[in-house]
Amino acid sequence: MKFRVEFNAERCGGAGECVAVCDKGVWSWKEVEFSFFGKRFRRLMPFPVSQEKCVGCRKCERICPTKCIKVVEA
Repeated sequence: MKFRVEFNAERCGGAGECVAVCDKGVWSWKEVEFSFFGKRFRRLMPFPVSQEKCVGCRKCERICPTKCIKVVEA
């Protein structure tokens, strides 16, 4: 069975607990740019970069403090 990660980056607080808990390497840090009141910023955010490695354990979904992750069957 294959799985994919639905990730709402706008709700993500950037805690990175998903990166720490995933032992399959699905999650990693990615630098993103955004604007806030006309100023440009950069910050590191967790992203599901290797979804093909997901085994559907849902550890990332359960640990996420902002509930912005959902693991579904592909």
